[in-house]
Amino acid sequence: MQKRISENGKNMTPDQAKEKISEITDKIRTYNREYYEEGESSVDDNEYDLLITQLSELEHQYPEHVLPDSPTLRVGGQPTDQFENVRHNHPMLSLSNLYNEEDLREWVKGIQTKLSKEQVKVVCEVKIDGFAISIIYSDGKYSQAVTRGNGEVGDDVTANAKTIKSLPLNLGKNVSLELRGEVYLSKENFDKINLRKARSDSQMFKNPRNAAAGSIRLKDPKAVALRGLDILLYDIAEGQVSEKHSLNLNYLESLDLPVNTYRKICDTEQEILDFCNHWQENKETLPFEIDGVVIKLEELSERQMLGFTAKSPRWATAWKFKSEKARSKLLNVENSIGRTGILTPVANLEPVQLLGTEVKRATLHNYDQISRLDIRLGDTIFVEKGGDIIPKIVGVDYTERQGKSSPLVPPDECPVCETRLAQTEGEVDLRCENPSCPAVLQGSLEHFVSKKGMDIRYLGSAVVGLFIEKGFIRDIADIYSLPDKRNILEALEGFGTKSVDNLIQAIEKSKGAPMNQFIYALGIRHIGEKAAKSLAKTITEISDLLTYDSESLESLEDFGTIMSESVGKWLAVEPNRQLLDKLIGVGVQPAPLAKDETRAFTGKTIVITGTLSRSRNDWIIDLEKAGFKITSSVSKKTDFLLAGEKAGSKLQKAKSFGVAVLSEDEIQTMIENS
Repeated sequence: MQKRISENGKNMTPDQAKEKISEITDKIRTYNREYYEEGESSVDDNEYDLLITQLSELEHQYPEHVLPDSPTLRVGGQPTDQFENVRHNHPMLSLSNLYNEEDLREWVKGIQTKLSKEQVKVVCEVKIDGFAISIIYSDGKYSQAVTRGNGEVGDDVTANAKTIKSLPLNLGKNVSLELRGEVYLSKENFDKINLRKARSDSQMFKNPRNAAAGSIRLKDPKAVALRGLDILLYDIAEGQVSEKHSLNLNYLESLDLPVNTYRKICDTEQEILDFCNHWQENKETLPFEIDGVVIKLEELSERQMLGFTAKSPRWATAWKFKSEKARSKLLNVENSIGRTGILTPVANLEPVQLLGTEVKRATLHNYDQISRLDIRLGDTIFVEKGGDIIPKIVGVDYTERQGKSSPLVPPDECPVCETRLAQTEGEVDLRCENPSCPAVLQGSLEHFVSKKGMDIRYLGSAVVGLFIEKGFIRDIADIYSLPDKRNILEALEGFGTKSVDNLIQAIEKSKGAPMNQFIYALGIRHIGEKAAKSLAKTITEISDLLTYDSESLESLEDFGTIMSESVGKWLAVEPNRQLLDKLIGVGVQPAPLAKDETRAFTGKTIVITGTLSRSRNDWIIDLEKAGFKITSSVSKKTDFLLAGEKAGSKLQKAKSFGVAVLSEDEIQTMIENS
């Protein structure tokens, strides 16, 4: 009889373990290839680390099934054939991870035992969430840049890394160095890149790390230069001038090389913890993303004594920032439909405590995500709160899967109206295309009356749902027939003369909403606030909109093919054209978009930062109405900074540039007085 794993509630035969090792290994290989070879990643660090941990546990319990090329024994992906492959003079290894104080104590104790010392000195540095690279200087001149690749062989990206402005091409001294560093995109430049991509209808980067990894592999160095990559160096692989790590970094700084300055020498576990906790709490103040702290021995002689494993140095490790997870069981999956008809699967879970609240539901995003994670009913899953707010499933404990189970199959029909679901080629979302679907109607109405849209107060989600249920509203235009039902509305529970008066006044006022808000309120796919404004500049009344088609739209400012086709398709649908005619018939006459030169603050730029008493979207709407141009980063050309509580690096930067810093009350007074 085969033995079974029993610790930690696991229950698996050796044959099952062998199969699971192979399955998890294949997933990790896919993710390694995405990140190291393609510069993209479909999973975040937490999900990836969960898979590595599961694989390590299984390999530890069943060493006879460890694959010779297991990801736990290797660094990352293979070098690509897009660039010349170069063998590293010194291997570029990855780091082991620590997640809590107990892990840290064990790591420190292990170091002390191996060195026969009661105390060791380490250097802690913030862990930049970027792309590892090797930089070589020969006789003081920039010579070569090589990606990590598989740790032994990487891609020669010398020409691309040369575009990094902070990296000097001549050190001014006849020295030869092989350096290790992290290529990254600042938060400011990341926002700029995604803004450009949004304007051109291109797919935006998920995070700065993916953007940096993809940018360094562009074929054209001129295109790389436009991305605004940066680099911070953190180690000398060859050419050290001291036996102390901190003094070597000081030496690099003396050569005007960009060095990670967010570092500290620590003598005790408590000092290490204090450093880690400080940056966990203050990471948002940095101009770049970090995901932890790197801890390294200060003495190079001690590093040499400890050496390396096949994958990692024994003398260094990474403290990963806390992202509280909880284990739960997937009970079932519900499918919901949003205003655009997109189907979203939602997981119902066994109740679990997470960050002080009980979590019973979590989004699964789409069935492509379910398939990629191989989530099945009854699985033990890991759930965390994205941004500490929205619960999401980040992984599956495959070692806990028992018995036979089948993959979750997406539905063929809309769960609300039973219309057959459609899927656009090249997209992952399933969509209900029935405009009369109650779920689509509810979402469309909520979008139409929102503040960014027609701004009809007193028509909240519950009221909209009630009016749909009562048959008062069957499409958007029916909103404007509600004043004719005054007597019926006043008779409803919870309504009275005053509340009905307020509702009717808001409806009447919305008839003259700005044209850009009207276009946005229609909920045309791919048409956000900026595109709605571009289109609104070209028309003075609703009937003008009916004259457009895809071809004529492409000539508009900031309009790309995708947006033009989307509006053209919407206008080609007869019920949509009938809706516009109905809105004209009930007296909706949006106000033509005001010319920029007539606004009080035309030409003035403003940046918003910190926690505000009103939503950021509300402020953006009011500021743009006043003529302000909203930008995401502070520069010498910025006119004002609207600063709320806990304003971070943008506030300091604004002060250094002499930018006027205003509170919410001050900016509101300016707008009102203008």
